Amino acid sequence: MKLFHKGSLTLAIAIALTVPSTVLATNGYFMIGWGAKASGMGGAGVAYPQDGMAAAYNPAGMTEVGESRLDATLELFRPPRSVYHDSATLPANERSKDDLFPIPAIGAVLSAPGTPYAMGMAVIGAGAGTRYPQQEGSLFDPSGGFSAYKQAGVFLMQMQMLPSLAFRVDDDNSVGFSVVIAMQTFRAFGLEAFGDLGFSDNPDKLTNKGNDWSLGGGYRLGWLGKFFDQRLNIGVNYAPEVKMQRFNKYSGLFPRRGEFDIPENYTLGFAFKATPKSTIAFDIQRINYSKIPGIGNPGPSAADPNEFNTACPGVDGPACKMGGEKGMGFGWHDQTAYKLGMDYKYRKDLTLRAGINYGKTPIQPDQVLFNFLAPATVEKHVTFGATWAQDKDTDITVGFMHAFQKTISGPTPFPPAAAGGAPVAGSNASISMSQTSLSIAYGLKF
Repeated sequence: MKLFHKGSLTLAIAIALTVPSTVLATNGYFMIGWGAKASGMGGAGVAYPQDGMAAAYNPAGMTEVGESRLDATLELFRPPRSVYHDSATLPANERSKDDLFPIPAIGAVLSAPGTPYAMGMAVIGAGAGTRYPQQEGSLFDPSGGFSAYKQAGVFLMQMQMLPSLAFRVDDDNSVGFSVVIAMQTFRAFGLEAFGDLGFSDNPDKLTNKGNDWSLGGGYRLGWLGKFFDQRLNIGVNYAPEVKMQRFNKYSGLFPRRGEFDIPENYTLGFAFKATPKSTIAFDIQRINYSKIPGIGNPGPSAADPNEFNTACPGVDGPACKMGGEKGMGFGWHDQTAYKLGMDYKYRKDLTLRAGINYGKTPIQPDQVLFNFLAPATVEKHVTFGATWAQDKDTDITVGFMHAFQKTISGPTPFPPAAAGGAPVAGSNASISMSQTSLSIAYGLKF
């Protein structure tokens, strides 16, 4: 049986590392949570470790999982998204293709009976993806003889492997540490117009270069404390910015010659044992998107069609063009996400869950143009879930998430024909998205 368990762990990790996924996640481009249990509670899990995914939320929480266990989740994720642009040169009224994505997540905790230690690992992902049909005179292929790829869009996938160690300091406090081993892949296609219009410092490394890969590393720190006769848990997880190799194939697209790191984020969580059968969990997470130039640098200005990059007034030199030190990005602001969930042990073998999640979109109305490629507009989410214990060693969890449709409208530097080339007064473009997902997880104690 031990050999079977080890083989299951190896196989599950291999699947998580090899299954490709495009994630258009819900708090910016971060998932609201990882694994079906915490995701069913609005993504709250920093102070309430429930399974082998504990290291994904807070490495210190591994000491509270109890028995050694493995949890593997597959989420089917559907994020319909669309763009509209009333423009004389870049008209668009499109819905992105590829609306169903499989998203794997896996985690394991190995307890050491009789010691204050626990170790484990989680494999988690994040990202974004769009694919719009285009023809000459539409979207990112303006009229005038430019020749662009038949589709326009981007694909970003980030994956982090988190080997982790936790130590129980005393009966009420634990600390944890994770090593972050990160990998990401990116491709862009159909963006030739940016080069043709002179926006890029290196148009040969702007678009249609296939997948580029980068590796990086970092760390995470966590703490979990118990209070009021251990009815209240408070947890903290800190994840500094993860430094990644540059996307050399796209050094003419992202600022600083293809730099695209994973943003710093930190979370404060609470979990309160309201009754012997129910727990309420609440997390507050801050994601510092604005510190990553490729995400946070402002995109084209809509105020003056002749002044695209607001970071560089006047004529844009090489440092101010796409790929340069001050190159344009998506103009995202930092985001604060609020995650509230509750579970209830309805029967010995059945636990029910529900939650809500809210994070104001990081996209500003005057940044809709570049965010055609990454329309992370959704803000409000509802979640539900349930776990059935099959026997003393296995359980099955299902989860459901819906993010309500959110549309952002704003101006762009490319006015409609009626504007005659003058700056747009009001809005001439919009981006929209909603999301639905269904997840199923298998848990195994060993």
